[in-house]
Amino acid sequence: MRVAVEVCVTDVREAIAAAKAGVDSVELCTWLDCGGVTPSYGIVNTVREEVDVPLRVLVRATSGGFVYSMAERQAMLRDAMLIGMGGVGLVAGALDSAGLPDMAFIRAVKLAAPDAEVTFHRAIDRSADIAQAFTRCLVEGLPRVLTSGGRTLALEGAPTIKAMVDGAGAELRVAAAGGINPGNVVELVERTGVREVHFAAQLKRPAQPHEVSMSSSNRGLSFETDADVAKIEGVLNALTKAGLR
Repeated sequence: MRVAVEVCVTDVREAIAAAKAGVDSVELCTWLDCGGVTPSYGIVNTVREEVDVPLRVLVRATSGGFVYSMAERQAMLRDAMLIGMGGVGLVAGALDSAGLPDMAFIRAVKLAAPDAEVTFHRAIDRSADIAQAFTRCLVEGLPRVLTSGGRTLALEGAPTIKAMVDGAGAELRVAAAGGINPGNVVELVERTGVREVHFAAQLKRPAQPHEVSMSSSNRGLSFETDADVAKIEGVLNALTKAGLR
């Protein structure tokens, strides 16, 4: 079994570094601390030009929950239409008023970007009933679900992730996300059977002396990050040593 590795990146430099480290794909977003929102169209296109691994892009209009207003839905569908061209995959998700996957929205995303692979993202981990939510994704014929098994950390949600993998068969790929690192990736794969893992790998740059804050509320001086190449290589090496690459 070969396990695919995807790294979540927030800019061009991180995407290039991840691709050079040997990942199988990158997912591009911005504002990772909130779980990510949609990056600019310019950044998406630049990453497409600069990296030679498959690219997925997060479609999420707000840092809030996953029950969206009509205006937020329209914004995301416009983003999906622009971004989901030329082999770029889309990572999207929404919940209905009952807290279950809103498949009417997902169908609209697929209509807006008919050539894009659509992943249902970790909105599933906020659903009212994760088993029922996964069944909806399966019935809808979605090719991929990104999940931590309803927990903050994928290792804590391992039993649920395993149930998803067992229930999906060959019809749907389950990608595990949430706190994955070189020390736990092999255990997670062995406990769940997933063939894809997804994680962020960032190092925050220290603020420079006498730097002026760009926020009048002074919430911080530096928000720049670099790719944590050591973490990426550590995950890849751990999987290789276990015979999973």
